[in-house]
Amino acid sequence: MPKNKPLSPGDSFFLLIESDNTPSQIGVLARMKLPKGADKRFILEMVESFRKHQPTMPPFNLRLAERSASRPMYAWETVKNIDIDYHLRHSALPQPGGERELAVLISRLHSIPLDHRRPMWEFHVIEGLEDDCFAIYSKMHHALIDGVAGARLMAQWMRQTTPKVSPDFLPMWAMKPGKRTRQQKQLPESSTAYTQALLNTVSDPIKAAAGVFSATFDSIIGTRSKKHPDLVAPYTAPTSILNSEVGPQRRVSTVEFDTDRLLKIGKQLGGTLNDVVMAICGGALRDYLIEQDALPKKPLISQVPVSFRPKEDAGGGNAIGMMLASLGTNEADTLTRFTKVRNSMLAGKELLADMSANQITAYSAIMTLPFALGQMTGFGNRSSRPMYNVVISNVPGPTEKRYLNGAEVFSVHPVSFVMQGQALNITLFTYADKITFVFTACRESLPSVQRLVTHTGNALEALESALTEKPAKASEKAPKGGRKKATKR
Repeated sequence: MPKNKPLSPGDSFFLLIESDNTPSQIGVLARMKLPKGADKRFILEMVESFRKHQPTMPPFNLRLAERSASRPMYAWETVKNIDIDYHLRHSALPQPGGERELAVLISRLHSIPLDHRRPMWEFHVIEGLEDDCFAIYSKMHHALIDGVAGARLMAQWMRQTTPKVSPDFLPMWAMKPGKRTRQQKQLPESSTAYTQALLNTVSDPIKAAAGVFSATFDSIIGTRSKKHPDLVAPYTAPTSILNSEVGPQRRVSTVEFDTDRLLKIGKQLGGTLNDVVMAICGGALRDYLIEQDALPKKPLISQVPVSFRPKEDAGGGNAIGMMLASLGTNEADTLTRFTKVRNSMLAGKELLADMSANQITAYSAIMTLPFALGQMTGFGNRSSRPMYNVVISNVPGPTEKRYLNGAEVFSVHPVSFVMQGQALNITLFTYADKITFVFTACRESLPSVQRLVTHTGNALEALESALTEKPAKASEKAPKGGRKKATKR
């Protein structure tokens, strides 16, 4: 009998914080158009073909092992016979099968917790969309996979760059896993090199600890740091309705733009795509909170997940660190807000630039410890002094158009999760020539949160208009050069 595999502390965290009101699951929604010449039988035949395949590889064949007094830690066990009819669902939208009907269904599906007694994933094929389209919504527990790995797994499955229909097309849970490269440590040949390697083995952990301590100290003093004056300190975020108590129901809303529009703005303002994204989110949240008569005097603070997963790795588990950034919501002027957001992002990236993956993990764990304890004890992200106000992450997807068994994939949207005291999550996804903003929110805590879709479009237009009106002001504090950058999830 195979030995159970213990979960890492990072993966276990998503189980420890889970409650009926805060299920720790993430999802992906993809919309597709029927292949040329195909009718609705294509969907039924595809679903029936998928039912014939058993999951034989992680993470699809893993479930939580039973815990006991002698084995209190979370661990995965392999399941040989899985009830595929439970995990694979076939649904249909009510007419007219538009964006609203799909959003309502996905919001409801994403609100339902996964069953811990089974492998924690579901796969929904949804027909009835207008214009001969259908959708696939897949959700999985965050303890099994992070957003970057999930996006890469989906991209590997939707790997066709030209349409081709095959009767033997495999479902995602039956495809062969991608190759995972490992760097092998070579034994030094000379005695001098061997001695130096031995000394490095002893000194590297000390250097790593020193690096984590230095980054932690800089983060705690925040803007008082001479080295990183624009750095945001943890637990300095203002009180906000975004940090309200979270209920069980979710609302998922999306809005899509041409990526080139945002890249053009970044180029003109001396910033990155992520800087533009954060500034747009800051503008949208400012307008939304003004509309709710709830705009704090201090700027909102975003937690920005940082992925250190190797480029081609789509394996399970989590490989995520974090940094904090200001959204400049206290600034009425669009370009001034952008400058503050950009400088804050640059300071956070510079802090992480010289750190290894292990150091980023340790640093993130130290910074989030009070927050994590609050989540595990049920107190959440305290509204009086939250660590941050909102999570904003950017997940890169394929840069070219993809097809799924001949069906054109015309949009892909990640659906994230919220934690107690953190009622809104904003996830960005780039696919082909589009970038999508996905808002996952607590339905009860944030009134009319779907209005963020309108405010996001307005914030993008405001940036474009400001560039036309005041081009000189935009580049006042443009950073020179730049150090190596951490990858934003």
